[in-house]
Amino acid sequence: MSLYERITTSRNKVLSVPSNFLHRLIATSSQNWIYETKEKNVNIFEYDMIMMPFYANGHRSLFVVVGASHIQDYMKCGFSNELPCILHMFPYQGLARAQTQAYNAASAKIRSWLNALWRVTYCVNDIISMPFTHRSLPLTQPYGNFIQNTLH
Repeated sequence: MSLYERITTSRNKVLSVPSNFLHRLIATSSQNWIYETKEKNVNIFEYDMIMMPFYANGHRSLFVVVGASHIQDYMKCGFSNELPCILHMFPYQGLARAQTQAYNAASAKIRSWLNALWRVTYCVNDIISMPFTHRSLPLTQPYGNFIQNTLH
């Protein structure tokens, strides 16, 4: 299944968060995340994709969490849904070291956020339950070439 098919087949279960979401996530505690999610009555694990715009060091990019709702089942034999991952898409070629550090910090915070919400939602706040790790939810950065629209 290509990325295009994955996105279009899941379009009815996509959660888009505000552009300042990741910056607020990085600056606040897990208790604040839990409170806000309960207050808004949102179960993020009902969504196939969570889209998070990101802005750091003058560059914009997009983090997309795919398949977080399948985290319990993806290691089972015969699993056929989307493999859980964090797609990180950025519209430019080169990566400076500061950018790489910012992206790694953001993806680590996304995993922490998902683990905190997972514990509250499914594990009765069991502190050792952390299903979202670098292995179970890897950061993937698809590389490609920027194609400029030549139609005028």
